[in-house]
Amino acid sequence: MTVDDPTRASSAPLLTGRGLTRTYRLPRPSPFQPGAVRHALIDADLDVAAGESVALIGESGSGKSTLVKLLLALDAPTAGSVTFDGRPVRPGRAAALRWFRRDTGVVLQDPYSSLDPRMRIRDTVAEPLRALSIDGDHRALVDEMLGRVGLTREHGDGYPHELSGGQRQRVAVARAVVHRPRLLVGDEPMSALDVTVRAQILALLRELRDDLGLSLLTVSHDIGLVQHLADRVAVLHDGRIVEQGAVDDVLRNPRHDYTRGLMASVPTLD
Repeated sequence: MTVDDPTRASSAPLLTGRGLTRTYRLPRPSPFQPGAVRHALIDADLDVAAGESVALIGESGSGKSTLVKLLLALDAPTAGSVTFDGRPVRPGRAAALRWFRRDTGVVLQDPYSSLDPRMRIRDTVAEPLRALSIDGDHRALVDEMLGRVGLTREHGDGYPHELSGGQRQRVAVARAVVHRPRLLVGDEPMSALDVTVRAQILALLRELRDDLGLSLLTVSHDIGLVQHLADRVAVLHDGRIVEQGAVDDVLRNPRHDYTRGLMASVPTLD
């Protein structure tokens, strides 16, 4: 099991994963030999409380994205369970998961590849409103959200190729929160951006968290981002959560050798 976290919020968690395990059977080397089993995630426990910001860190292949897919019901765990606001979450038909999609939003790593180049920005941002049958004036809701993320109505009439990388990521954020979810998930949402734009998107996420009361779950390699955005952090290594707790406790006084190695690899200035 994962390390107990004494800093966990006393209120009931909004999102809970318990004993999450994901294994993959590899191709058989011959008809007479069974295929090996790859353990992508092993017995992971994670909570995200209402209004809390949690970050997942670890090297590539450590299991971060696998854990996020299981928590979002984009993949089925080999073992374990996920609940959202006390309600079980299981992969299945889109209609059966509409209640869960209504309360969650996702920002992906590459803002350009996550946007349809044939769709106007306004139509892209409005997609969740249509798919989730959200009531109200969709055009007004889209314009309001574009303004919140620092874009204009004129941007809404354009196409992704006409925008900068930072503007495209703002569009991705607007699409993820236009339906007012309770949880926003970011899978390396800033790794494709330059330093200046990262700072702008970080400030935007913090502002949206405060204004909309969002809970955040972020996957990141950027320790600086984690320090400025997250309340708690979980460290993954070889498919296991080896350490988790308050950001200051884990990053300044790591207990696990792997976490110490991560922190030692962060560039610093004398």
